[in-house]
Formats: sequence, C-alpha cells, structure tokens
Amino acid sequence: MDDAKIVALLSSIEPSEGEIPKPPFMAAIPAGPALQSGADAEAIDAWVKARGGWTHRTPAHLAGPQGGREPLFYIVPRGHLAARPGGAPAYVPAPAKVSPGVAGGTPARGLAAAPLMAFAATNDLPAARAFYERGLGLPMTGQSPIACTFDAGGTTLRVVAVEKPVIAPYTVLGWTVPDIRATIGDLKRRGIDFERFDGVEQDELGVWSAPGGALVAWFKDPDCNTLSLTQF
Repeated sequence: MDDAKIVALLSSIEPSEGEIPKPPFMAAIPAGPALQSGADAEAIDAWVKARGGWTHRTPAHLAGPQGGREPLFYIVPRGHLAARPGGAPAYVPAPAKVSPGVAGGTPARGLAAAPLMAFAATNDLPAARAFYERGLGLPMTGQSPIACTFDAGGTTLRVVAVEKPVIAPYTVLGWTVPDIRATIGDLKRRGIDFERFDGVEQDELGVWSAPGGALVAWFKDPDCNTLSLTQF
C-alpha cells in the first residue's frame, strides 16, 4: 500500500473532534473505517509514525458499543492529510511525468533540488520585523514596503504585509533545535511567551513529549500565527 493510497484513505475519513487529547495541529482519524476496508494496518501504522504521529487506543471501558467510541485512532499531523471540503476524495498525486527533452526518458525531478521559501502573513510589518529579527534572532536579508525577508537557517522566510491575515488553527512555521529547553530559555529572555493547550500534557516550560520521543513547544508571532520548536 503506497503513500498516496494511505493519504487518500485517511483523508476520506471524518476526524474525531474534541474527545482525543492531542496537539491542535493533529487530527484523530478513527481506524475502524480504514481497517474495515481491508487496508494494510502495518503500512498505515508505519506511515503515521514516520510523520510524527501515533496510534491511540481508547480505554476498554470507553470502547465498544457501550462507550460508543472507536477503540483505535490514528493521530496524524493535519498537514499530511489532503481531504477536500464536503468529504470529497483526497487528492492523490499523479505519477511522475517523463520530460520529453530528457534522453532516456528520465522522470522529471520537479522541485526536489529547488531551495524552499517559507511565507508568513502580517498586518503590522514593523512589529513582525521586530519579532522575527530581534525576538527570534533571524538575520534580515531584505526589506520593501510590503515584505521583509529573513535567513532562517538557510531557508528564506518572507513575511508579507496583508490587509487581513487568516489565523490558521495549526502550526505554520517550525524550527528543529538540538536542545529545546535551552532554546526556550533564550527566547524567553528575548521576550517570547510560550503557549499551553487544554488536554495536552506539557511541562513547566510548555514542552510536550510526543509518544514517538520528540519534544515540542509552541509560541505565537504578533499576528497570532502558531510557531513551534521541535527536538528529535
């Protein structure tokens, strides 16, 4: 069972809201419909874990007909699901096309070798510049009346002024750090506050320990975009 089929299958299942403790950027997908379809349970489990998710088993006294809850859920980062509005089937990537001008019919590489650029929206560019440059310590590499660009560890981050930013209910930018607690201490000294979420077990610094072993903490920029730190 390949990745595209797993994405399509999990994205077609209505997620459970509110009853399974999880970070806000994760979705709880009932496993029942996937398993009843005859899908490869081991392949799905491996796919979920490879993306920082896990499986959640409902306690025995809550599962089954009396409890009315699915006994098993896949906890998956929402960004890896591709459901369309109205419950339409998920988008499944088409097979790689062959570039007509390449000798031997070598598949097109797409954007595999192209540098990534990240974007964030703001309705207060001076405040956003102060936050990303002085608060987070990112070197600014360019500025115009409508945007600022920063070097985020080799990735270009472009913060763009818009009239009405849309606040996403999930993490929009994240950094991988070697020592999350030391990084939190540094950012706190720079004036950064860290978030706490109901139903998520976080320590005194706001760090959540994921079942897979990763440590995660969240904070927000002046426009309430959710940002994160992760230590693997």
